[in-house]
Amino acid sequence: MSLNLPTPPQSDDEQSQSEWRQTVRRILLGWRSELDSVTHQNLSDQIRAHFDSFLSARRGATVGFYWPIQNEVDLRPVITDHISEGGRAALPVVPGRDLPMVFHDWTPDTVMTPGFARIPEPQYTPEIPVHVLLAPLVGFDRAGYRLGYGGGFFDRTLAAMTRKPLVVGIGFEATRLDDIKPHQYDVPVDVLITDAGTSVLSDAGEAAENKPDQSSPPCHLCS
Repeated sequence: MSLNLPTPPQSDDEQSQSEWRQTVRRILLGWRSELDSVTHQNLSDQIRAHFDSFLSARRGATVGFYWPIQNEVDLRPVITDHISEGGRAALPVVPGRDLPMVFHDWTPDTVMTPGFARIPEPQYTPEIPVHVLLAPLVGFDRAGYRLGYGGGFFDRTLAAMTRKPLVVGIGFEATRLDDIKPHQYDVPVDVLITDAGTSVLSDAGEAAENKPDQSSPPCHLCS
């Protein structure tokens, strides 16, 4: 699948680049929203299979994931299996528009309540640290920089964390770009997972059993 996207601006003018990103974001979200149910299911199944394989080396990790919106891949089946095999999971709670997210414990039995932008958030569960943080990809580039929804929540949250988790971007391969023209404060993901497979972009994304020092932060196997 290929998308007819505008050519990136050649200048370093921030306004031109921001306008280009906004246009690309709108096109990519439109493409995703118009995916037919069969194609969406097939691509989602492939992504979930790659994600499950990725987690197989991190069964003790606490995974911060996201509630699926706007035709995103629903990762809850994999997360539920992860919990049943001894892992933990957490969903973000947004205290306010310009504040970093915090993550609260989640299981399939957790009571949910509408939160920021009416996205469901856990209720009555404690805040917990996460070892693996999933980042939804509206678009992404080969260097691992992600195009999100434009609110800056993930970059703001990562900047506020005292111990950086393993950051895993998850999305559709069709939304891969050569260069998203990232802002200077944007943080690339460590791992990309799409329907095409898993790409490790940093040493942090190396399989946990191959790490020489499991005690070094970030700890992806802590419980």
